[in-house]
Amino acid sequence: MTKKLSKARARWLLVAVIAWFGLVLWGINYLLEQRLVWFDEQGQLLELSNNDKLEHELVQQLSHLGYSVSGQVFHIMSQDCSCNWRSSAHIAKVKRQITEADGQNLLIDIDQASSLKSFVPATPAIIMFNKSSELIYIGPYADGAFCNAESSFVEALIPSVSMSSKAPEWVNTVAKGCYCKV
Repeated sequence: MTKKLSKARARWLLVAVIAWFGLVLWGINYLLEQRLVWFDEQGQLLELSNNDKLEHELVQQLSHLGYSVSGQVFHIMSQDCSCNWRSSAHIAKVKRQITEADGQNLLIDIDQASSLKSFVPATPAIIMFNKSSELIYIGPYADGAFCNAESSFVEALIPSVSMSSKAPEWVNTVAKGCYCKV
């Protein structure tokens, strides 16, 4: 009788452990997925990029705010964005690499430069120009739950910041990660 009882108890314990493990995995997945959103969910940046005036209008807006764009990399943040902590190490690495590539880093709080909200649908974001003031990239740093260097979009483009030759333009509207809508 005690053997049957101990086997039943062992089965029950095994079922409980498997259920607990499944519940923990589901909870972790839910918490990570809950924060994942599309960078350009409403398609505003995509729409701007389709009219061939994006670069000109963006340069004009940044100039109006008092910024030169030649060799500049603009790090667009929002102080209240809960995603900042997830990407802070990656952003610091990108800033170091840009400085080493003779580029200039500028931090812009999107809430203090609200005219940029028509170009930047979510934060954290980055805008990169080469020495000839040509747009290299606009969009998120990376995608995924932690937006880190392993899922980065920008590292390969950093050498282009210090170049004067024609740069490829990448308007990244299709990324899903931890972003805060502006």
